[in-house]
Amino acid sequence: MTHYDYHRRLEKFRRANLTKSERMADLIAAWTGSWSFLFLHLLGLILWFFFKLNFNYLTLVVSFEAIVLMNILLMAQNRQALKDELRDEADYQADKNSELEINEIKKIVLEIQKRRK
Repeated sequence: MTHYDYHRRLEKFRRANLTKSERMADLIAAWTGSWSFLFLHLLGLILWFFFKLNFNYLTLVVSFEAIVLMNILLMAQNRQALKDELRDEADYQADKNSELEINEIKKIVLEIQKRRK
């Protein structure tokens, strides 16, 4: 089994076991790390200042958003750590398989060298 086969199996396993909430957390985490999210927030702050809305409400909204996003990003980060752990295991298995194949090739080369002498 090649290195790519291990990763293909790993990705298939990872996708098959995702719950809806985990998929949602991944999507939200991906979107909150984008330029569009940043620009949307900047636009919202500019509009808040332009219309001279109450700053106490702004503080409440931003604080609530920070709490929710922090939790979602932590969930996504935990999932990424699990994915990295599974990928490391797949890499280890592929390396073990490669080592066995290399040892077999080494034996064949040594046998050929013996025969040549």
